[in-house]
Parts: sequence; structure tokens; C-alpha cells
Amino acid sequence: MKIKLLCVLLFLCAFANAKTNPFDIEQNLSNNIIIPESFQKEEVKFNSSARILKAITFHYINLDGSESDLNLDINKSIDWHDRYVLTRVKAPDPSKNLDVSVTIPEKNNSKSDLNTSVSIELPIQTDKIYDFIAYTTYKNKIKFNTSDEILSDFSIGNPSKIVLDFKSDDIQPTKNIRLKDSLFKRIDFGSHKGYYRLVIYLDGKYSYQIQKDSTGYIINLL
Repeated sequence: MKIKLLCVLLFLCAFANAKTNPFDIEQNLSNNIIIPESFQKEEVKFNSSARILKAITFHYINLDGSESDLNLDINKSIDWHDRYVLTRVKAPDPSKNLDVSVTIPEKNNSKSDLNTSVSIELPIQTDKIYDFIAYTTYKNKIKFNTSDEILSDFSIGNPSKIVLDFKSDDIQPTKNIRLKDSLFKRIDFGSHKGYYRLVIYLDGKYSYQIQKDSTGYIINLL
């Protein structure tokens, strides 16, 4: 009697398992993980010291519940002021792809060869601090027109402040100059014995390079 009862139970278990379709993807997936809402878009904002995006790693869950990584090499420069967006794009409908061959005749237009593109960087703000020194701001650089020599330079803080000391025997009143629409926020001028100092306030963390030309100095932000 016990043997017959055991056979009946085994038959019922086998019948119940037979109702489960091993090829039912949704059922198998739901048995392993909880499905979140569908991904649409994600925004990324970098801190002010970010300059190069080396790579992106996607960590995802497979159909069987295991986890994997997908590494994407980028190695491109970025502007930390911008927001970078990862967006879902719907796959194209294959039925709408048309195979159409079109031949466009070439135009022999000699005038097009004469058209050249010239990149000109326009200044944002130009003004004098005093008669012996003036400034011009651009997107990521500032030009100081002066015949005075730079004695020393250094950078401190986060956001950065660039400090420039110029050789001079003139003593002038302190000035604070507000800058607009630029990575450069403010210039503080102060006179000392044998030199005057400019403190340039920036909107984030930067390194810099100084170039000297015939009319003064150019400070390039990096």
C-alpha cells in the first residue's frame, strides 16, 4: 500500500513539473530576479577636476541571473561644465529599411575650392585694470597686456585661484574686478613694495600654462 501511494505522489510531481515550460523566458527570468522598470535615460555630471573620460563600464544581469561587465573604451576629453546623457534609443524597424541606390552626379564647381573655414576666437570681456595693465577674457584663457615682468606664479584652492606677481615700483589702490560669462570670475589687484599681485578666481579646479608674447602674457586653463 505504501509503495502504491509513493508511486502516485511521484507521478503527480512529474506531472506538475511538466507544466513548466523551460523555454518560457519571462517565467525563468522572473524566477531569478525582480524586473525593475525599463531604462530610459540617465544624466552624469563630473566634478571640476575631470578632464578625460577613459572608459565606461556597464554592469548588468543576464537572463540566468548571473552578472557580467561590458567595458567601453572612450579616451576623449570632456568639459565638466556639461552634462553627459546615456539615453535609450529604440531599435529601427527592419521592415522600413529600403534598399535604394542613388547616384548623385559630381559638380565641378571651382568656387567651392576657394571657400575656406577660418576659426576666430572672439573675446568675452576687455578692460583696463590700470594704464599699465589691461585684460581680455576668452572661453578658457585670459590675456594680460603689460610690459611688466612676471616674478612668480602659483595656484591654490578648489575652486582654483591663480596668483601672479608682477615687478613694479608703483603703488596703486586695491581693486576688485568682477568678470562675466567666463570661467574667470574675479580679479583682485593689490600693490606691494617692488611688485603688484593679481589673484584670478576661477569657477572650478584647473591647472594652467603661461605663454609670453610681444604684448604681455596669456594664461591658458587646462
